[in-house]
Amino acid sequence: MAILLAAVAASSGITVIYTVLVTLYKAFPASDSVSWTVTAYWLGSAGFAAVSGRLGDLLGYRRILLLVMTIASAGAVVAACATDVAMLIAGCAMQSVAAGITPLSIGLVRENLPPGRVPAAVGVISAAGMVSAGLIYICAGVVVDRYSWQGGFWFKVALCLVAVAAVRLWTPPSPKRLSARIDYLRGLAFAPALCAILFAVQQSRVWGLGDARLWGLIGVGIVVLVLWARHQHEAAHPLINVRLLKARQIVLANACMAFVAAGGMQLGQVFSLLAQQPAGTHTGFGLSATAAGLLMFSVNIVSLVASPWSGRVAARYQARSAALIGMAILVVAWASLIVLHRRLPLFVPGAALCSFGLAFASTALYNQIVEAAPAHQTGEATGMLYVFFSCFFAVGAQAVFSLLRSASAKYDGGWFAADSGYVSVFAYIACSSIAGLLIAYTLPKRRAQL
Repeated sequence: MAILLAAVAASSGITVIYTVLVTLYKAFPASDSVSWTVTAYWLGSAGFAAVSGRLGDLLGYRRILLLVMTIASAGAVVAACATDVAMLIAGCAMQSVAAGITPLSIGLVRENLPPGRVPAAVGVISAAGMVSAGLIYICAGVVVDRYSWQGGFWFKVALCLVAVAAVRLWTPPSPKRLSARIDYLRGLAFAPALCAILFAVQQSRVWGLGDARLWGLIGVGIVVLVLWARHQHEAAHPLINVRLLKARQIVLANACMAFVAAGGMQLGQVFSLLAQQPAGTHTGFGLSATAAGLLMFSVNIVSLVASPWSGRVAARYQARSAALIGMAILVVAWASLIVLHRRLPLFVPGAALCSFGLAFASTALYNQIVEAAPAHQTGEATGMLYVFFSCFFAVGAQAVFSLLRSASAKYDGGWFAADSGYVSVFAYIACSSIAGLLIAYTLPKRRAQL
């Protein structure tokens, strides 16, 4: 129960920010920096996931999980009390530490459960995150509508505090494994390098692909990452063990996650836009924000079946088999939407199938990492998987935006994607899923080590 509540707290991170975003634009009409609340969260999450997971390996998963949720709660307090946009952005950046909750939770599960029950438990964690995100979207929306945008952040504070209390009461302490002096300063150098690259990707549609700032930031970020990787590879006691990341099974799992993040993970953005786009554009269903939220919840709820089922397949056979099933479902589901997206009764089951495949595949990839990584490096390995997710999610979001903008038309004073734009997006995500399926096929054919 404690781990499930921690998963709820993790899913509240970006969900609450998305929920209050429109209201924030109204609350701070003189500022054009409100969108930085989302950007700051994603930039921070790319680094915090790996660092939190690694610190959990070294200092104990329970101890770091409590610290992470406390910092996330403090960030929500800062955001709720914000009197200007700068303070609001700072609060959202603090909340991004919640990205470390998932790898820490998986580490706790592996530490306290028999090996045969770990894959199914990872599936339950994944399902709890996806379903609770839909519930939080609705609940936070009600709080914001009835009270204020600050109420959305106070709602998150309450969720984090309940999770902290549950972990303290019901989770046994983790052993402290730190036995050597670690160079934290140089070990953390990857975080600002990743932020520079992700920031450049986020700004690409504003600056343009020919802007020197874009390629300058990307170039500097890559150079720092190369130097950092070399140092960590040669260090006797590295903060991030890059040698672990060279293992074939882990490399392939991360590569598969990259295509899932750039493709199938974009379903929230794509489906929300399609659901709320005015029907007068002859594309979209013209739903209200509340109706769209209920639609997303009904789509996400299939993960209650998909994620645990994926875990059982991984436990009985191997995570590779579950990954192949999940990726195959994603290919079929997104390809089918090329035709099914024009009518709501046909779109809903197609969208649910996309969510089912996503939950099945993402759970399988986490279990793939758990199979390959030593038990005492679970947090580090799953945290780095989240880093790959964050980086390629940002790339995929820009690709989706560009495809939608490439075929758009003006309607009622605004610009909306044409039908051909959505068709291009569905085809792009189906192709990304095919690439992920091919990578999953190359995973080692061996049974999970139970």
